[in-house]
Amino acid sequence: MDDMFPLKLQLSLILLCVVLLVLLINMIKKYELQLKYALLWIFVVVLMLAISVLPQIAFYFTRVFGFQAPSNFVFLVGIVSGLAIIFSLTISISNSSIKIRQMSQEIGLLKQQLHRLEMKVKDSNKEISAESELVRGEE
Repeated sequence: MDDMFPLKLQLSLILLCVVLLVLLINMIKKYELQLKYALLWIFVVVLMLAISVLPQIAFYFTRVFGFQAPSNFVFLVGIVSGLAIIFSLTISISNSSIKIRQMSQEIGLLKQQLHRLEMKVKDSNKEISAESELVRGEE
């Protein structure tokens, strides 16, 4: 093995990683993406950038784990990274779903309380109106 990626591939990967990193940072600055969701993406991009700049990393792990080719290791990193991001998003969606359900229940209870209060106010207004009619009738 000659411990190098083809130069065009290496430059393409570096350019892609830099563009993605700049895009992520701009989205965070513009509040289009929360930092907690972007951290995993940033980690993946930095990891891929490291592999692109130092292809010896891929060749080393290819030898250590017995992959047929360094590209297989790079694909594995990509697949595992994708699965980690999907798992992270699944957890986030699950937590959001739980919070939405709780908030919906709270809103339902608040609406019920509001309706009861409105009914009490209407009943009180009717009683006040009836009493004022009696007072006017006595005059």
